[in-house]
Amino acid sequence: MGDVSLLPDEVVLVDLLVDQVRGGVTVNGKVSVNWNAECSRCLRQVDGCAIAEVEELFEEHPREGESYKLGEEFIDLEPMIRDAVLLELPVGVIRCSATEECLAAAPAYQVLDNNSNEDPDRKESKDPRWAVLDDLTFEDE
Repeated sequence: MGDVSLLPDEVVLVDLLVDQVRGGVTVNGKVSVNWNAECSRCLRQVDGCAIAEVEELFEEHPREGESYKLGEEFIDLEPMIRDAVLLELPVGVIRCSATEECLAAAPAYQVLDNNSNEDPDRKESKDPRWAVLDDLTFEDE
């Protein structure tokens, strides 16, 4: 999903409690998996763990978006696990910790945001590609 990937041979840890209820089966517990991506700044490998809490219902006649299919003898957990893990993977810009090497790899004109892990004392400067727009003026009508 995006720049985040799961290795094909990655182990998915599943800790679930399965309970019978009227008209179906409930599945409650945790699903966790390790993910990896590249730092968007220095392109180093970044690893993390996605942990999903699940509370799902399996029914013979599932309602789309509300429950999963209950088989006659088996419960197919794969769709539920896939959905839970995908929702827990990081979305957006992924960065490694703000090490000196990673900060040095950042362009000098990078603008800092409040959500970044960067040094707040680092000087901000404007992107030179947009400098010509500073001279642009508009007249009020």
